[in-house]
Amino acid sequence: MSSVPVDGIVELASRLVATPSCAGIDAPDAVLDVARTWLAGNGLRPRVLHDDGGRPVAVLVEIAGRAPGPVLCLDACIDTAPAGDRGQWTEQPFAGAVRGRRLLGRGAGDSKAGVAILAHVARRLSQEGLPRGAIHVLFDADEHTGRFGGVRAYLDAIPRPPDAASLGYPGNDCVVVGSRGFLRARITFLGKAEHSGAVERTGINALTKAAAFALRVAEVRLPAAADPAFPFGPAATVTRLEGGEGFSVVPDRATCHVDIRLTRTFDGASASRWLEETVHAVDRQARIETVDHWPAYLVGADAPLAQSFTEAASRAFGRPIPADVCGPSNIGNLLAARGVPTICAPGVSFGNMHAANEWMDIDSIAPVYAMYCDAALRFLSHLDRGRLARS
Repeated sequence: MSSVPVDGIVELASRLVATPSCAGIDAPDAVLDVARTWLAGNGLRPRVLHDDGGRPVAVLVEIAGRAPGPVLCLDACIDTAPAGDRGQWTEQPFAGAVRGRRLLGRGAGDSKAGVAILAHVARRLSQEGLPRGAIHVLFDADEHTGRFGGVRAYLDAIPRPPDAASLGYPGNDCVVVGSRGFLRARITFLGKAEHSGAVERTGINALTKAAAFALRVAEVRLPAAADPAFPFGPAATVTRLEGGEGFSVVPDRATCHVDIRLTRTFDGASASRWLEETVHAVDRQARIETVDHWPAYLVGADAPLAQSFTEAASRAFGRPIPADVCGPSNIGNLLAARGVPTICAPGVSFGNMHAANEWMDIDSIAPVYAMYCDAALRFLSHLDRGRLARS
């Protein structure tokens, strides 16, 4: 492996940070064009992927090997969280400024550094050639929305799903081989409106019902059997309450949003039963609508995907990088549900993710780049495709 092109990676990452792509705020066209132009200018053949409505949601590069073999997708999100209050930033969030050994700005860590690294990895693997199989490099511009539109468009655009995937999130404490799933639901409580000053008090306050439900959720322990893969267990959180108009009307409608984190022993069916029982203990007439649901997933630590990345990461960082699971969900939940084993590979060191003054450590670029180049070739070297998805 020749020297790591750190300066080029920083330059591209800075340009990406300087191109706002806040999910739900900025159209993704501009940031996707930065990535597409760089890839095309470096001898690759990128294509822009669109969702069902024709909106651009991702850029994809496919690198074919000299012989048939497994397909590995290397993915990183190119959209970001919102910038928030710009007055709290020391540097402007979209300046893409370098200060000392840090790149500053929204998306510097999550995950435009990952995009820049994978773009250079794609160039290296294309130049050196793959012995077999294929590498797909995907930049998703619809990740922070929670729609995962780039990955969905990718799965629709290829003949069959990849044999495995790696996600380029920041942080390098471990190789994430699984995460809890989630069930998200919207509960509507109905009441009876009346003047809030009425003496008779015949109204029924829907917000009071919603508040009673929220307190139950806060106090309850979910009835789940232990799952050794997820020792921290499932969790339920009320994330939004809304309802009412003005001061003089008893609210006759209130909506409550709840996020339930799932394990393998407390799955979507278990969560739905628990939610129905908890809601109906407050109001049997309340309506429950499931908004989204993805199961928990786990890739076995002995699977070639996990082994390839833990071995390559430990070598690149010069310290043991273990396999572990995480509490938050990620694109891996969607991919695993489609039969694609997925890990979150170690990424750059970072700080203030989704907060003011987000940064990434430039000195952490080199081991991440080296790891990806090594891990990709390790994975493609496995001959028994039947073992690739072992979990």
